[in-house]
Formats: sequence, C-alpha cells, structure tokens
Amino acid sequence: MEAESGICEVCKSEAKHRCTGCKMKFYCGAAHQRDDWPQHKLTCRSWEINESPELGKHLIATRDLNPGDLVIAETPLVWGPARHTERICVGCGDPNVRVRCPGCSWYACKVSCDGLVDENRHAVECKVLEGLRLIPSYDFLMVLRMILIYKKSPGRWRTLDSLESHQEDRGRDTEAYEETEMMIEQLEPIIEALAVDKEVVRKICGLIDVNALETNPPEGSVAIYQYACLLEHSCLANTRHNFTVDYKGRPRIIVTAATFIKKGQHISTTYTHVLWSTRARREHLLATKYFACHCERCKDPTELKSHLSTLKCTCGSGLVLPKDPLDLDTEWSCNSCPGTLTSSEVLQLTDRLDEEVENAMTTAKESVLSDLLSRLQVLLHPGHQHCIAVAHSLIQLQSPDNPQKRELCVRILETTSILDPYGTRLCLYTAVALRELAGCPGEDRQLNLKRAIELLKHEPAQSPGEKFKKLIETEL
Repeated sequence: MEAESGICEVCKSEAKHRCTGCKMKFYCGAAHQRDDWPQHKLTCRSWEINESPELGKHLIATRDLNPGDLVIAETPLVWGPARHTERICVGCGDPNVRVRCPGCSWYACKVSCDGLVDENRHAVECKVLEGLRLIPSYDFLMVLRMILIYKKSPGRWRTLDSLESHQEDRGRDTEAYEETEMMIEQLEPIIEALAVDKEVVRKICGLIDVNALETNPPEGSVAIYQYACLLEHSCLANTRHNFTVDYKGRPRIIVTAATFIKKGQHISTTYTHVLWSTRARREHLLATKYFACHCERCKDPTELKSHLSTLKCTCGSGLVLPKDPLDLDTEWSCNSCPGTLTSSEVLQLTDRLDEEVENAMTTAKESVLSDLLSRLQVLLHPGHQHCIAVAHSLIQLQSPDNPQKRELCVRILETTSILDPYGTRLCLYTAVALRELAGCPGEDRQLNLKRAIELLKHEPAQSPGEKFKKLIETEL
C-alpha cells in the first residue's frame, strides 16, 4: 500500500509533502524540496505532453531513460468494476464477498470494509443506489461513478473531459452506439434521479471504452488515469506497467521503461494482444481505439520475420504473404509462383482454422492437438499464430523425451523473442515454454528455469505469474 507519509529526502524527518511530479519522494516542506531539486530532477518526471493531428495527445521523453527507470506512478481519476465481472466488493474490489452493504444491499467483503464509508469510493453512490433500490449490476457502476464526478467534482470532471472519447466515431449504426443506448436504458432511473443529460452519459461511455485500463490488483477492475492514458500504442512497446493498491484501496499504476528510450522518443504501450496477426490487431484498434497502426511490425508482410500470419502455397515451396499489410483488402501472393489469394479467401481460411483450434483446445488431449498441428502445418507457416497456439498447449502435454517437444519450445521462444523482445506482455507465456524446454534432454535445466524466473519478476502479487514463479523457484 502507498504510504500517507514518508521520510524527508534532506533531513530524514517524518514528511507528508510528496513530490507532485513523480509522487515518489517526500519532503518536510517546500524549502527542503527546493534544496533537493538539483539532484531529484534527474529522476523525476521524464516526459512532456505533445499533441499532433495523427496521434492526439502523447508523451515524449525529455531525457534518456534506462530499462527499469520510472516513467509514471499515479492513482486513478476514477476506477470501478469491469463490465461483466464476477461479484466483487463494492467498496474495495475484493472478490471474496460474504455480506451486503448495509445501505444499498450491494455485495461487500465485510460490513466494516473501509471502502463502504469512504466518500471517494462507495459512500456517495450508496445513497443513490439505496434510494433507487437497483439490482446489483457491475455493468453500470463505473458509469455511475463518473456521473457523480460530473455532478459533484468539477475539477476532476474537467480532467476526465480533456481525455479523448471519439464521440464523432461512435454515432448511429455503430456497435458502440448500440451498446451505449443499452447502457442508457439500464441507467434510466439514475439519469432521472440525478437529472443528468444523456449526452453526458454518452460521453462517459466513450471515455471508459477508449481510456479505461484493466487493473490487477484489484482483479476485475478498470481505471482511468490522467497520464498513463496518454501512452500511445505500439506493437513493440517500450514500457511495461503493473499495479499496486494504495492506502485508499485505489489501483496505483507504475509504468517503467522496458528498454533504452532516448530523449525525444515517443513513450508507448500496447493496446492489443501480441500474438494476434496484423489484421486482427489493426481491426481491434480501429474498432475500439479508432486509429490505424502503422508501426514497423504492421508494415512488414512477415511481421518482423515471425510469420505470425503467413500461409503456405500449394506450389510446395512458396510462402503466401500480403502485398500491403496496411490494407485490409490487399491481395496475398506467393513469393515463389504466380499464385494469389484474395483477402476474403485468406480470412475465410483462417477463421475456419481458428474454430478448429478452439474446439481442439477444449479437449486438452495430446493426440488431438498433435494431429491438428500436423494438419495446420500443411496450410500454414510453422510460426503462424494458430500453429503457435496449438504448440504452446501441446508442449505442456508431451513427455520430455518426445523429440518434437524441444523443437516446438524453441519455435515458441523464437516467436516471443521477436514479438515481445523486452518481456512486457508475454512473460507467463514465455516462462511456460522455458520450463517445458528445461526438462528436455540436453538442455541446461537451471539456466532455462532461471530465465523463466527473471521474466516473471514483475508479475503482480497473487497473480498466476507470481504463483508460477514460486513454483519454478521450488523446482530449482
């Protein structure tokens, strides 16, 4: 938890004045903060906000950053349960709910939960929910919290309102518009009780969809941050982030440099799944973030030689690649013969195979996955996302003496080293492959297990990644 006070950097006495830039250093007063500034400025805020027509607001490094250097540490402007989440405490987000809030009867971890009576968490909304006697639905709780900020906290609302909501892209005939109207219908009693304009609710839904980040801890929550929301997307991001819970129960985000970032470079994160193909990533970004990615990976037909979306040609020796990966309707052609496929033909094939992969995964049988992988590799490059997905499940079922297991582990590790070179998004995925490789004959067991542990060192407490790290540590 984040402390309310600390030790003054200059005189070492108790201090409650925190640096407003990095939020990490404490001072007993303004005088000692000024005294320490010549030294502290080297590690304090390392970026500035820029704006362009193409990117909107984004962050630029104002000094060179080394791997592990702090970029952002901040608490959210607003946070709450993610939509469609399981039951969690309405006060603190704890998934272990045992009672109901005495006021509104929504689920809670305990009657004495601090979050239930905290004016910055549940106390204000409790009065609204209690008066309307609404059935608990986590779908709209985040929206309600932002409505209350709009009504009662003008300063915080101005900050939220300055973030991008892409209202112009969420008009009629869009899926976002339909979802928003369903939300408004669900919120009708609240909208009437608080006398809030429906256009404000539409703006709020846009702000959540575009800016909210999934947090862990607390699991099952989302949050909107003032500065972390300005990190631009890159399919090869140069930062990593994790979350802690501060003394008020809020999910505090910690963003650090994942690699060397030079002064003047853009500071980025990733909004999509790293193991999605270029088409899937770009469609997701267009549908949810309303922009088209033009990064080096997206522009490369081979996806940086990972071949995550490459097909095999029926000529027997060629690979089928998109002519222009930035065009969703581009033609695909073989690099060895005149053969071509239309974009719709490729999509039809990969969608059909995707359904086969999903069905096979549910069986969790070695024979089924092995047979499917053999059939996939007739049509797809061994590095294709479908082949990698099946291989990752298969290696966990194969015995160490199976000669194919080592080959598949190496292929998976080659793919993740290309697509996640700094270990920011696929840590657990890669660590599983390293642990399976460690058991293969001729492999350096300790080296592979230590590599897996190193990858998992940033995983949140109590997360699957941290639990897996502890398991590997016992095996060492």
